[in-house]
Amino acid sequence: MKKLLTQHPYAITSAIFLILLIFGFLQLNWRKDDYMFMLLLYFIVTLGIRLDDIARQLGSGRQAPTDSDEDVLSALQQIQMTLGETNHRLQHIQNHLDQDPDN
Repeated sequence: MKKLLTQHPYAITSAIFLILLIFGFLQLNWRKDDYMFMLLLYFIVTLGIRLDDIARQLGSGRQAPTDSDEDVLSALQQIQMTLGETNHRLQHIQNHLDQDPDN
């Protein structure tokens, strides 16, 4: 089970959130705000998985000081890119919610 989780963390996380969304739709009669909150939680969990993956890569691959500096800079660039994508998606959701008069 641990090997499956380490090989496919995003697929398993996506499946869990999809099951939660379907359960919320069928059994709990969720509204749009509930789905937006679940989407936010999904982004946070996915970012956490990515940061854990980056930390694991940094911890296992230190041979030379110059390589580790490049690894840290590369990891920071990946973090910045991931945060930028998340911010863009959240801004898109916010713009969509601001335009929707049914909210």
